[in-house]
Amino acid sequence: MRLSACSIAIPIVVAVILAGAVTPAAAYPQFQLALGVDRCGACHVSPAGGGLLDAYGRDEAGDTISTGGDGRFLHGAWEPPSWFQLGGDLRVATAIKTRGHESELLAFPMQADVNARVGGEHLAVQLTIGVRGGARDPQPPLVERLASREHYVVYQRDTDSYLRAGRFAPVFGIRTPDHTAAIRRYLGFGLLEEPYGIGGGWSGEASEVHATAFVPRPSDVLGAGVKASGVTLYAERRIGGDTAALAGQAKIAFSDADAVATAGVVGKRWFPGARVLLLGELDLQRQSFAGDGPTRYQLAAYGGATAFVAHGWMLGAAVQRWQPDLRRPTARDAVEVNLQYFPRAHVELHLLLRLSGSGDFERPGTLSLLQLHYYL
Repeated sequence: MRLSACSIAIPIVVAVILAGAVTPAAAYPQFQLALGVDRCGACHVSPAGGGLLDAYGRDEAGDTISTGGDGRFLHGAWEPPSWFQLGGDLRVATAIKTRGHESELLAFPMQADVNARVGGEHLAVQLTIGVRGGARDPQPPLVERLASREHYVVYQRDTDSYLRAGRFAPVFGIRTPDHTAAIRRYLGFGLLEEPYGIGGGWSGEASEVHATAFVPRPSDVLGAGVKASGVTLYAERRIGGDTAALAGQAKIAFSDADAVATAGVVGKRWFPGARVLLLGELDLQRQSFAGDGPTRYQLAAYGGATAFVAHGWMLGAAVQRWQPDLRRPTARDAVEVNLQYFPRAHVELHLLLRLSGSGDFERPGTLSLLQLHYYL
């Protein structure tokens, strides 16, 4: 559906009622430090964070994050056996997107995933399977939209170390729920770009280290992005009585077309009195091409602040930059505002307003996106 440029001012309205069995697909990086937990794995079944919530994470979802409610699976109506944990994600969205003099109104299912963990306390299989979302019609047949972003076997030794093999997202950078963020989209961590690999990690009182060796997905049907082999490393140290975290990270990837080496830093700082969390990431990347192509030096940056303005409300702002060649004035910048509301356990509303462009923003692109997320 096409709109005239003057329609940018039309407010976004969503009237969609959801039902499903879901938990957050990605960890919310704002919750680390701010909720009194020192690492993402404290609230999630996965030792690296993200995906299914554990019992502590479900309690936090009802008592701390939202204004109330029962955060347990199925609102506590049924308790799964200890060897079987089930969840998923269901999101719908509506958006107004403008570029140049044209605007487009979109309404679409963004995500429909089921998450499962089968196994014992130490050895288990974890799986995420769902339907790819789409903003435009016509949609491909349902069988072509089925996808599994993660499926792996994991061995976890209590809570301090783990080893896993299969398809999963390597621990790297700020894992924003928004897969279009510059630090995800341009560094190979976008939607359905999860590789196959072997990874492991260790967590101590104030430190954690994660490493992954990966290979390309065996078929293009399984996902998107460059098919590469390589390694990632992420090491984090928490300081200031767990009010700050500083991490270093590196990635090396080789594909048929290029070789990429990335080095970066990640920082978080929580101010308890003001209830404000600052978080940022800066990555420098060297890209060399097969054949006679020139070597490029690139930069990806993200800086944001989130204020917990009231119980169940988060207000955030962020700036982003992607510069594909530091020798040329080709940077693409974005400024955004996020408002998130958790009225009850299992429900989230998320409004994103973004302005993006190059140089002086003479003809910027705009995005207004409203998501409704229901999780059990």
